[in-house]
Amino acid sequence: MRILVLGNNKAALTFFNIFKDDTSNIVFTTIKGEAAYCEFDSGDDIVEFCVANEIDFVLITEEKYILFGVEKKLNEESISVFAPSKKAVKTISFQSDAKRFMHKAKINTPKFFIAQKPQFAFEYIKENNYPFAIKPDRKNNLETTHFIEHYKDAKEVINNLFLSDNEKIVIEDYVEGRNIEVWALSTGYSAKIIGINAKFQNEIALLEPEFVDDNLKEEIQQTIINPTIDALCAQNSEYMGIIGFDIILTYSNEIYLVGFNTFFDEISAPLYTEECNWLDIMDSTLIGDVFLKYDFKSLDIHKIALKTKDGIETLEACSKSSLKWQLKELGVENKYLDEAFRGWSF
Repeated sequence: MRILVLGNNKAALTFFNIFKDDTSNIVFTTIKGEAAYCEFDSGDDIVEFCVANEIDFVLITEEKYILFGVEKKLNEESISVFAPSKKAVKTISFQSDAKRFMHKAKINTPKFFIAQKPQFAFEYIKENNYPFAIKPDRKNNLETTHFIEHYKDAKEVINNLFLSDNEKIVIEDYVEGRNIEVWALSTGYSAKIIGINAKFQNEIALLEPEFVDDNLKEEIQQTIINPTIDALCAQNSEYMGIIGFDIILTYSNEIYLVGFNTFFDEISAPLYTEECNWLDIMDSTLIGDVFLKYDFKSLDIHKIALKTKDGIETLEACSKSSLKWQLKELGVENKYLDEAFRGWSF
């Protein structure tokens, strides 16, 4: 099969290597440094390349390329594309649009305010109670969510975000709890959980944490995932592909949705890519029979991904003690590791 992987992130590299390991595949990518590197400035460039190189399958892991809107043109050329539509991504990729979407779909999310000018943000934080989570409107690698407890810090963050070309920012009530990422596979009309990981400081991810049981998973399915997919369908922007849900789980097991991801992120991608035939899963999703072929049951292993000075390290073991022993024996260093394990009771 001739494959093109569009994306310049860890997920793109991970899937590029998975597809390349099958020697029957010829795989091209937009990842710099790879022998099969390609560069595209527009959607037309992508379509032209795919036609000229007889590409059979395109995987898009980054919003930049989804927003080129190439899906329809590639499908017209009988080229399969695994990615949500441009319309679906535009609904959930900006923080302000996503928060409005959650509110309209009656999905539980922390109280929020969307500010289009700095002075509106200053007025809001003066009139409401700290702490806050202050977010840029568009997720990116340079700007992150800021957790603020004092007006002076809030003012500095707000000014910096607007100076960084954010036309809007989102101010959200801080909710204390554990951060989990729920990953679902969607055919456009239905979706199922394929995995859950706890996450700490964007530095460490633990697959299938013990504090998320089957009852909680079912509640997430019914109150977060199904309403999201149904609401996207209702506005004719069906979402096909991998969709991530950033969730705060309070210590009393209240569930708050705080954001979406349109594909596996950097720290989570290595947790989900080793045990599955992903090319067949993606093809089956496009056909619509994926949930007849795969049940995505939780694996009975302990698996962790964490950032180190050398990149992202992924370890797995059949028990907590074995995993901790591996970390110790390998001398893995991460300043957040002990704090994360305490928070997860791991």
